[in-house]
Order: sequence, then C-alpha cells, then structure tokens
Amino acid sequence: MVPFLLALAFILGTIYHVNKAISRFQCYRARINYDYDAIIVGGSIAGPAIAKALSDQGRKVLLVERKLFTKPDRIVGELLQPGGIGALKVLGMEQCATSIGMPCKGYVVTDTSGRQLELSFRRGIQGVSFHFGDFVQNLREFIYKNCREHITMVEGTVNTILTEGHTCYERAYGVEYTVVEDYHEPENPFRVDPPKPGKVSYLTKTATAPLIVMCDGGASMWRARYQHYTPVADYHSNFTGIILKNATLPIEQNGTIFSSKSATILCYRLDPNEVRVLVITKYARLPRLTKFCEWLLEEVAPSLPEGMRKEFIHAVSETSNIQTVPVAACPPSFPSIKGYVGIGDHNDQRNPLTGGGMTCAFRDALCLANSLKDIPHMRSDDFIHASIIQDHIQDAILKYSRYRYSHSSCINLLSWALYTVFNTDLLREVCFEYFKCGGDCVTVPMDLLGGLNSSLLTLFYHYYGVMLNGVLLLITGGGTFLSRRNKPLSKYQKFTNIVTFFTSFSRLYEAAYLVIFSTMIVIQLVKKEFYSPWRLIDPVSVVGNISKQVKTHTYKRLFGNKYSKPVGF
Repeated sequence: MVPFLLALAFILGTIYHVNKAISRFQCYRARINYDYDAIIVGGSIAGPAIAKALSDQGRKVLLVERKLFTKPDRIVGELLQPGGIGALKVLGMEQCATSIGMPCKGYVVTDTSGRQLELSFRRGIQGVSFHFGDFVQNLREFIYKNCREHITMVEGTVNTILTEGHTCYERAYGVEYTVVEDYHEPENPFRVDPPKPGKVSYLTKTATAPLIVMCDGGASMWRARYQHYTPVADYHSNFTGIILKNATLPIEQNGTIFSSKSATILCYRLDPNEVRVLVITKYARLPRLTKFCEWLLEEVAPSLPEGMRKEFIHAVSETSNIQTVPVAACPPSFPSIKGYVGIGDHNDQRNPLTGGGMTCAFRDALCLANSLKDIPHMRSDDFIHASIIQDHIQDAILKYSRYRYSHSSCINLLSWALYTVFNTDLLREVCFEYFKCGGDCVTVPMDLLGGLNSSLLTLFYHYYGVMLNGVLLLITGGGTFLSRRNKPLSKYQKFTNIVTFFTSFSRLYEAAYLVIFSTMIVIQLVKKEFYSPWRLIDPVSVVGNISKQVKTHTYKRLFGNKYSKPVGF
C-alpha cells in the first residue's frame, strides 16, 4: 500500500509541475502596441471602482458600458453596508454613497409572532440605503469628472472578447464593441437622461489591452465561456421588490427583517418618502403575476405591522410597482483564459438578504488593484519585456482569484446561512435567543454582517455559539423565543427540565436536529465556497483548459439547455 501511495504521489507531483511549466510556455510572440493598460466591461458598481483604483496607479483605462448616461432602474444594490463605505473611503469615493439616501444604523428582526429585537452597529458605524440608479450615476460622474486623464468612458455594447493563441494557451487581448456612428456625449451627463435615439447607425470598433476586467454582473454572456463555471438547472429562489409610499418602519434608520411562514421580508428606507420591501421567496419559479399578487396579500401582508400593511396592500394592487429578480447561487469561479478576470457578481453571487454584494465588489476592486500594483508598466514596445509583463499580469490575476476569499467568503457564507436560519423556525428562534444575550452576541455578528470583520474563525465561533446556546436552552426549557410558556421558568423548573431532558423525546429530537442540521448547512456551504481544484492547479493551464472543454461538452451533450441558470454554456 505504501509503495502505491508513494508512486501515486510521484505521478501527481510530476503532472502538477509539468502542467505548470507547460502553461508558462510562450507558443507565440507577445503582443505589443496595446491601446490601453486595461479594458473594463461594465460600468455600474464594480466598473467605476476598479477604474478609479487603476487610475490611481497611473494606468490608462477604457471603460465600456452599454447605457452609460442613462440612470438604471433596478431593485438590486440599494443597501451598502459599512464595510462597503470603508472600501469607498480607500478609493476616495465615499461621497458617492453618503451624499444620497438614508443612514442604516442597524437592523430590527421580527419573528412570526411579532416579537422584535433591535440589532445596532457599533457606535459611529452605519451603512446607507438609496436608489440604485442615483448611486450608480454618482459613481460614473465621479470617474467622469476626476479621472479623465487616465480613464476613457464610452457608451457601447461589447460584442466579442478578442482572444489569440491555441486552445490551451488562449489569451484575451481586447474587445470588439459597437457605438452609435455619430456618438457624442450628452450636454448634462449623469444628471439628466439623454433622449432615446431614433433610427441610428452603429459602428464597430476594437480596443486592445493586456488585461480585460469583466464587471458586467452575474448574467454575463461571457461568464460561461471564459470562467470555470457550473450552470444549474434552475435559480435558487426569487426576490420581489415593492416601493411603499409614506410608510413607517418599526424603528427608523434601521433595516427591518420580518419573518413569515413562506418568505423572508427585508425593508429599508430609500428616501424620506419611500420604503423598499424585498420579499425573498423560497420558490425557484414564481406563478403568473395575478396569482403571485394574491399570494403576497395572503402570506406576506399579515406579517407586516399596521404602519406598513395598508401601503403594502395598495402597492401590490398596482402591479406595475412589482419587480422580480431571480437569485442565483454561484460560488467563486476562476478565469479559464489568460489576461481575463471577473470581479463583483461576475465572479460569484450570494443571497441578497444581507446586502453584501456591493461590499464584495468594492473590495474585489481593491484586491485586484493591490495585486497589480507591483507591475510598474503594463505595456511595452519590446517583445521580450512584453512577454515578462504578461506573465506578471497573469500572476496577479491568479493571486487575486485565489486570495479574494479573505474578504468575500465571510459575507457569502453568512448570507446563505442567515437565509437558511430565517426560513427554518427552530434555527430562527435559537438565533433570536442568541441576539437577546446582547454584548458581543450582537456587536460581533453585526460586524460580520456589515463587512467590518472578515474572519472566518469568528464567523464559525458565533455560528456554533448560536447553536450550542440553543441546545442549552432546549435542555433547560428556558428562553423567550424558544420557550412554549408565557412566564419565565423558576430555577426548580429549569432543574427539573435538565433532569428529564433525555426522557423528553421532543426536546431531545429538537436538540439533535439543531446540531445535525446546522452542521450539514456548514459543510454544504463551505464545500461550495472553497472546494475547487483551481485553488491548487493553475486554472489557465493545459489541465485547466482540457477540464473546461470536457465539462462544457459533457453538459451540452447530456443536459442540452437544461442547465442554463443564470447563464448556460
């Protein structure tokens, strides 16, 4: 057995080192005379952030956005956690967020019985909620006014990622995009939407750069082509956005999470007159709109307080106010070709319950820029020097892809864990009991939620703290949310419950269920977040590319278009 294991280790080690050596082999001359240092595809959230970070390094950047000067109207990206504001401060862009919207100083969580707990961030710490379109236009305008020396912004549609080289040595070197033939900037960019164009002609242009940064979101058409990515048969769930006029939150300047039997409801204020209600359903597919509106009135409306219920019923009756977005469960992915990298939702996606997506995107931008900072020049007129630069850029991409977990994994894991907790009665009750303890049982989880603490060890410590505290309360029969009694228990009653715990099947079952189910959740989430062969093997190597091709052809042959969420191969 030992000789076999040694032989296997020798074979695997040889394959690993040979694969690594071959992947660095230059089978064609390095490209020179690039137009830009980097090309950024997408200009909503991550795009302006990475553009600013690269501009600070003196890089020449092209940013291409399909509707650059038009304010987007979406229900995503409306809540920025304190950690995201901290990342913007590093970029010098925090005013883009803090100058609009409403402060968010914490959360109020409410159970199905209407009992609530207030969970505040530490003193002096707050997030901000706003209309997505206002924030995006602020980011774009900041780049437009402050970084024009290094950044060229173009309204155009990227049709092709230009690549060169053989299949196992493919490298991205530019983009092909279309613009309006008589393209010109509007008179008052980012403040007033330009008029819709009539009948226009389009012109195709190309631009080249040694680095292509994809910031075009989770539904990118390029994701499946150039990332080690696995589509799924259906979406994980859906969330629905509704705006309430003149509604009041239980505690203003706090986000509120309501629990119902079949959905989790997140509410926050967008401006002095509007409150956003996000209904996160468990269903991968929603019924037709009329049926869905009936479901909202029957299942969701009763879970809201009086100050919101009337406005919610009125808003649901006007179906034009309802927007629905599917939730995709996409773990971190790695690029499959050289010179190409994705940040933000292009890389991975999490549950919207915690509002951590923009925080991850901004930190992705900082992480990628930090990986590139030691490369003094990204272009060269010398073939040998250009070849060396290409290797350095690829090393930076690989470093970013493998180590971005240090800022993103905690937010990702927490989002899915909290979604499961709030949709499971027993887990939700023990979570509320833990928060009720106060002190570090509130402030540290809120640091994790707000993106202020990225320690996975701290996350697991408090996750199991919640569960073990729940087991203890099940043994003693105590607690406010777990207890089936209206009155607090006496010491004698608690002692009696401890003695009789192993003879009480219901409490024994709940304790076992709590420990086993919570552990299964962790194992599943950790596997999705961290398990990838590309954390050890170069994802753009020969082995990586062969694996990508085999996987793509297998899925196409066996499943056809069935596995296509959020995008298929």
